[in-house]
Amino acid sequence: MSKTTATKRQRPRHRELKIATLPSPIRDFHKISAAGNFELEILEISNTNSHLLNGYCCGMPAELRATKTIGCSPCTTAFRLCLKEYQTTEQGASISTGCSFGNATTKILGGSSFVLSDPGVGAIVLPFTFRWTKSFTLILQALDMYNTSYPDAERLIEETSYSGVILPSPEWKTLDHIGRNARITYRVRVQCAVTYYNTTCTTFCRPRDDQFGHYACGSEGQKLCLNGWQGVNCEEAICKTGCDPVHGKCDRPGECE
Repeated sequence: MSKTTATKRQRPRHRELKIATLPSPIRDFHKISAAGNFELEILEISNTNSHLLNGYCCGMPAELRATKTIGCSPCTTAFRLCLKEYQTTEQGASISTGCSFGNATTKILGGSSFVLSDPGVGAIVLPFTFRWTKSFTLILQALDMYNTSYPDAERLIEETSYSGVILPSPEWKTLDHIGRNARITYRVRVQCAVTYYNTTCTTFCRPRDDQFGHYACGSEGQKLCLNGWQGVNCEEAICKTGCDPVHGKCDRPGECE
């Protein structure tokens, strides 16, 4: 009598499904505690000799630089911004120690010398999601983009740094640097993101007119109740005049039940 061997079938294993929960409109609408932008716009550079900071000509191969220092070809100028925590003059600002608030480089903006009629062309915007510190240090470099494989030190046209205090505002602060090799004029400002306010961009306010509130936002981010509403979040309707304060109620302004 032959034996029949029963094959045990393994039950299929099911993967655990992770279902993402949608954020609550009240609990999760505000995840970031601060938000804004540091903005810099290039206005002008004057480099009449078309020189690098090391005295050599722009647009020259490294092996030929020592043979020519006059009658140079025009530079192909771009700018790099490094933004970091406030540093004093004694501390010495340097890109080599990092750019803790961010860094960015423009496209090529022009030749050796130019004035930008539209400063937005030479704009650098660095977003931040931290409490704006008010004080900062920036380092701005003008670079020759003739050959980007060269080390930065061999492409540097001019470098300037600025340490100071700036508060969020639509107004620009213009800065002028007269260096050993070139003059650079630029302007800076800080602006809070659309829904953030105050000097550190930490007050959040988004206008709304729904079940969670009925308000606009003031210049400092304070909630300004729309007509007919009151309360901390302007969610309480103001009932019709004469409505009994104990027994009367209303869901919409000017009503009484």
